Amino acid sequence: MSGKISEEVEVKVSITEAWEVYSTLKLAMILQSELPHLYGVDILEGDGGVGTIIKVTPRPGVSVKPAFKERFTKIDHEKRVKEIEIIEGGYLDMGCTSYRITLEFMEKENEESSCILRVTVEYEANEDASFVTIKPLMNTLKFVNQYLQNNKI
Repeated sequence: MSGKISEEVEVKVSITEAWEVYSTLKLAMILQSELPHLYGVDILEGDGGVGTIIKVTPRPGVSVKPAFKERFTKIDHEKRVKEIEIIEGGYLDMGCTSYRITLEFMEKENEESSCILRVTVEYEANEDASFVTIKPLMNTLKFVNQYLQNNKI
């Protein structure tokens, strides 16, 4: 079984400011310091570019999703697209055989102070896989977007 889920959210900072955070390790630092449901966001390998591996560990008792490792597989600064693949744990422990996230930033017409973030999750799963949802990811990204709006990075 395969699936694709996509959703768009407005980011109320310029596309340049948003991309500066989402395309680098600044995103991991914000998640580590600001999200109470995460126990750890650890950079295991890399400097934030393609090939970087991050381990995300939810706080015990707060999330049903297990810890996971993700690898940055594409960062296109010209098109403002970042692809992330879960390589261990998380949804892979819940029956998925692959799980990829694409973050795509688009300019908002006639508005320099905000942009659109399209989030797409593509996955392959066993028939007995647990339900795959984009909701926790979108909640996290909405939090980061609010953080960016309230704090100059």
